Amino acid sequence: MEKTIFNSTQMARLLDIVPNVKPKDYLKYLRLPNNHNRGVDEVQVKVLMESFSKYGTASVIVKIIRTSVFDGVNTYYIADGQHSIIAASRLNLTLNLLFVDLYEDILMNVLTYVVLLNNTAKAWSTNNYIRTFYHIPEYKIFDEFIKESGLTTTDLLQIFLGGASKEYEGKAFKSGEMKFIDFEDSKKMYDVVVKIKPYIPNKAFARRSVYKVLRTAKDYKKMGRAIITCAKHLAKANTKFSENELDFLTHLMEIYRAEFNIK
Repeated sequence: MEKTIFNSTQMARLLDIVPNVKPKDYLKYLRLPNNHNRGVDEVQVKVLMESFSKYGTASVIVKIIRTSVFDGVNTYYIADGQHSIIAASRLNLTLNLLFVDLYEDILMNVLTYVVLLNNTAKAWSTNNYIRTFYHIPEYKIFDEFIKESGLTTTDLLQIFLGGASKEYEGKAFKSGEMKFIDFEDSKKMYDVVVKIKPYIPNKAFARRSVYKVLRTAKDYKKMGRAIITCAKHLAKANTKFSENELDFLTHLMEIYRAEFNIK
């Protein structure tokens, strides 16, 4: 019998809690399809094994979600605790399982629920979010651009969502709700940034300064050419852009004012 312990404004409800489940039984539960679970970290598994060896698994609860979103049939998947399952199984220890389902069983709700659970237990990396929401075009594009350019997710958020608030950038990215504000314009900035990147300090502050100046200039290509030209002149004089954030931004603004005749 289902035991609902949450009100209808919440996402999940409890189905059952089963204590002291043996490995032969808990190992039958599946990882989420399409790499939606976090990748296995052997270091974390070893840490858990050391802990379980000393203190046991009486306080460990693995969360299992029942959903039909992947194959149309109610199936049980590991929502949180895959590292605990691996560690406990290697030690032949029992685990406590908590079973839930969602009030609204749709893919985005399942993914959001899993992300929230896992991020509470251990902060997710940006790659975890990209892999989880990879079926959404924006996340797939981010993955491709990171591999292509060597830029970070933070860089891409500033380029493609830079017109939004910082709060929106982070929350939208982590919730699977990220939407590009103006993809074509941001792609133009991205292309220029990729060209500028080898000519500026390899520092996050330097790229932030570039984004700020490019947006001020609006003509990304013209401003980009001016930055590269300046960098080449500095190289001929056996010098380069300053790695001091304020000095670097000041220099970029001087280039901007000179290139666009701003007094």
